[in-house]
Parts: sequence; structure tokens; C-alpha cells
Amino acid sequence: MTNGYRVQQRPLPAAEGSQERPVLPTSALWRTGRLAMLPLRHAARTAAAASRLSRAATDQVAARTAEQVFTTLGELKGGAAKLGQAMSVFEAAMPEEVAAPYRSALRRLTDAAPAMPAEVARRVIAADLSAAYGPGWQERLVAFNDIPAAAASIGQVHRGQWRMDGGQVVEVAVKVQYPGVGQALRSDLRQARLLARMAARLTRLNVSGLADELAAHLAEELDYVREGQVQAEVAAAFADRPPKELAAARAAGVTEPPGRTYVTVPAVYAATPRVLITRWLDGAPLSALLDGRTDLLPEGWRELGPGEAADRAARLLGHAIYAPAACTGWMHADLHPGNFLLLPGGRLGMLDFGAAAATPGGIPAPFGQLAAAVLAGDGLKAIRLARQAGALAPDAEADPRLIIDLLYPLAATGAETSFTYSRAWLRGLMAHLAQPRFAPALRNLTPPPQYALVWRATLSAAGLFAQLGATVPTRAFHLAYSPGFRGSVPSPQAQRTDTTLRRAS
Repeated sequence: MTNGYRVQQRPLPAAEGSQERPVLPTSALWRTGRLAMLPLRHAARTAAAASRLSRAATDQVAARTAEQVFTTLGELKGGAAKLGQAMSVFEAAMPEEVAAPYRSALRRLTDAAPAMPAEVARRVIAADLSAAYGPGWQERLVAFNDIPAAAASIGQVHRGQWRMDGGQVVEVAVKVQYPGVGQALRSDLRQARLLARMAARLTRLNVSGLADELAAHLAEELDYVREGQVQAEVAAAFADRPPKELAAARAAGVTEPPGRTYVTVPAVYAATPRVLITRWLDGAPLSALLDGRTDLLPEGWRELGPGEAADRAARLLGHAIYAPAACTGWMHADLHPGNFLLLPGGRLGMLDFGAAAATPGGIPAPFGQLAAAVLAGDGLKAIRLARQAGALAPDAEADPRLIIDLLYPLAATGAETSFTYSRAWLRGLMAHLAQPRFAPALRNLTPPPQYALVWRATLSAAGLFAQLGATVPTRAFHLAYSPGFRGSVPSPQAQRTDTTLRRAS
């Protein structure tokens, strides 16, 4: 710890009250006006670039547009920035000629707003911790760094020191919620559809469903007590002792991909409505690997070649995404690069559990069953499962062959032992889904509301894998963590027996 760090960390004052003036712009009229202009500016600039500008000029327009769009989202914070972060995982689907400037702007999204003043953060902390721990709360949070370590969409993170019950002092991350962010969120939720149209222009994806889901669940992220509970429960999925939910997979002869215990979830020390205090993790952001910044990678990562590092990161991300859903009833649903850290020793840190999909009983069985039916080419069964899951209305017409053709590229990631993701693959997938012949089927297929966050997380995972360009044991993840898939495809023993018999014949 440096002397400068000691100077910045000093005890917090006693609470002076819980009312704080908003630090975010909360005027619905002002926020709506800023958001409404974004699609118009982007559409005009993109049309001009496409019709009459040179390639170099087109790239410059794309860079300026990306900078303006994501700087504005960052300034607004709240729901606007949340959508920008959600869009970041689909960057790999953007046309290659404009992907680079968007990639750069997306990475800087959280830096676009001025930090919450230190004294405001201190007063919020003092009010919440004094309510939770009484007048002795300063004996717990014994030091606090005024300079924010990170800024997020609904709060910012400071470094501090926390005294444990046994007297040990540990380094912690102190997440403090922006005063007034709730009011800003309510304004942004009314503009969710507007933001979705902007996202569609940027990514060529129909994300109206994502915007609706964001509007329905975003308010949950204001509750840091809930987030702390989810984070503590998720940590159990990565314990050295295998969770009991994996026993069935092992009994069926399934071996989970290596690396589950190399995922780290920070311990939670305190959680109040506006303050969350967790263990501090030292590491490099996942974006360092995505950007090729090997100089920033810690020990255990920098020794690996680019492809090996990408494959390892993707494998650990697979555990981070699917193990909690199967073993704890929660699935991380905010899968942008800022929520993952590359830690020393080749480990992966997992952060920010405000957006978490509830998966009681594990990953919903219809997901895996439907994927298995599509791989088997059983269109009638796929339609039946889609109806059971609520993704297809009972009276909706569906062509079995068309359903298989539509969904097969999605399910094909689990057809073989491993699958190599890429930006080209993701762009091809989006072009496949956009084919006119699939329009009738897509109109009838709607992810059920109870699975909206799970759909978002699953698609976001593919986006991250594509950005990494990684080879992933996707099928093994499905077999280990998705009972619906495992119970609908031949067991490993049966597959080996079938292969032996075919070879003998």
C-alpha cells in the first residue's frame, strides 16, 4: 500500500441525514430529449456515409457517431447506460468496418460521466451504515478512498478497508448508489422502446424484447441488499467441493469442463439499500484481453498465447454463466466485459450481481430439451416443447421443417465436443435469423416472460465468446449444467457404445 493511498483513505464522518440531492440529471423532459436525438443523429450520419462519402470518411463518421452515442449514454447513467452496457456484448455482430470505433466507445462507456463528489458518497455511506450498525459503524469501515476506482450505471465503486468480526482488516470495494438514480431510472424506463430502436440501428438486431425485459427488471438493481444476497449464494457454485446438483451429471458419466473452481466471487461483508461492501479483487478487466493489451494481463494469463488465453477465459466464463444457474438458482444476466476480471493464477473474477435471473430448480428443462430436439431434427417435438415452454402460442401455426432450419445454427454450438465462436459466425447468425423466410416463425416465437433474463444471458454469452474468438466446450457445459439437455441426448456411454458398434459393423 502506497503512502498516497494512505492519505486518500480516512475515516468517514458520522451520519448527518439520509437525504441527498440527486447527482444525476433526473428531469424526464431533459433526459428524453437527449435520448430522442440519438437515433436521428445516427441515422442521418450513417445514411450520409453510405451514400456519398469515401471509406475513410465513413470510418470517421462511424467513430464520431459512436463517441457521441455512448458518451451521451454514459452522461445520463441510469437505464440509458445500462442499455449501452447490454449492447456491448453484441459489438461482435456489428459490420466490421464500424466495429472498431464502437468497440472503443463501448469500452469507455462507464468513464463518460463525472464522478459523484466524495462528500456525497461519504454521506450516503454514513447514513446507511449507521442505520445498519449503529453509532459504532466507523469501527467497521475503517478507511475509505475518496477517488472512485470505477463508475457504473447506478453507482460508483471506491476502495476501502473493513474490520472483520475477529479484528482482521481486509481490503474492500465499497459500491455507493447515486442519489436520485431511482428517479432517473423511471424516466429511462419510459424511453426503453426509443433506446431499442437506437440499438437496432447500431447492431442490426431486433432488441425490443431486450428493452422490455430491461424495463421490467431494472428496478431490482437498485436493491443492494438483494444483490448482496444473490452474490453470497452464487459463490457456492465455485466451491472446491462439487455442489450436489453436479452429482446427477457425474452419475450419468458426464465430466464437467475443467476450471469451475477457478472462478472467484468476492465475499460480501455488508449490504444496505444503497451501499454494498465486498472483498476487493486485484486483476485486469476482461477488455484487456479483448483489446490485445497483454501488458496489462496478470501472472497466469500473460504467459499464454492469445488463442490459449481466449479459450481459457471463455471456458471460465462458461462456468461463471451456467454453474450458478444450475447449482444456486441464479444466473448472471449482465454479461458485459466490465463485470469480469482476469485474476492472478489464471483465475476469473465475477462482479456485479444486480441483474440476476432467478432459475429455481436450475436451468429450465425446456431449454435443453428444445436444443436436443433441434439437433435431432425432430421438428414436431421442437414445436411441442416450444408450446410447453410458452414460447409458441397453442393456436399458432408452425412449420416443423422451418423451425428446425431457423433454430439449428443456435443449437449447433452444442452438436460437437467443442465449437469455435467468431465475429464472422455471430454476424452470419444474425443474417440467418433475418432471412425473410423465417419472418412468420419469428413472429410466433416469443421468449416467455419468465425466461427473458435467461434468454438475454444465453445470447450475451455467445456474444462474449464471439468477441474472444474462442473454442468452447459448449456441449460439455450443456451436459453438465442442463438436465433437460442431458436427459434428451444419448449418454456419453451410449454414444461410445454406438460408435464402437458402428465401427465393428
